[in-house]
Amino acid sequence: MKKINQILLLVIAVVAVACSGEPSLQKYYVENQENENFVVLDVPSSLFLGDNSGLSEEDQKVIRSIRKANVLVLPVNNNNQDIYQEEKATMETILKDEKYKVLMRFGSSGKNVKVMYLGEEDAIDEVIVYANDDTKGFAVARLLGDDMNFAAIMKLMRSAAKGDVDVNLDVLEGFGKELNEKSKKTKDSIEVKVEI
Repeated sequence: MKKINQILLLVIAVVAVACSGEPSLQKYYVENQENENFVVLDVPSSLFLGDNSGLSEEDQKVIRSIRKANVLVLPVNNNNQDIYQEEKATMETILKDEKYKVLMRFGSSGKNVKVMYLGEEDAIDEVIVYANDDTKGFAVARLLGDDMNFAAIMKLMRSAAKGDVDVNLDVLEGFGKELNEKSKKTKDSIEVKVEI
């Protein structure tokens, strides 16, 4: 009987931890994937990283450590000001959790960007970029991978900016169109242009 009680207690503890009401970025992302107010992009790295066989072994290792990118955008317009403020507050509450470590933050004139990560400095599992602008909306981008190194990713991004890394931006074409459509819900709304 004592053994059954211990097993039952263990099962209850596991269920309680697994079902905790604590918000997480992953849970928020999943809950809002079908929400018509949001624009969502979920892309495996194989679609946006082309043939990079000419890169150094170090850069190729960084590319292999990236699994996929998720982007969730809530464009603001005249019809969703209240929703925007509520969702922005929810997102900022989630990102205040100490498990999200801030790498850098910058902003001015109501525009803010935070770059955070999950994991250890030399073995990052997720890089998160959160940007908000009360006139345009907010976006959260997640770069998911295994044991990513932030310094190596930044170096790779600089190489991509110079054109040294084969990045396929065609996958973003439909995303930009959808973002423009959702930001123009009324003719009086603020127009957001995304050109790819």
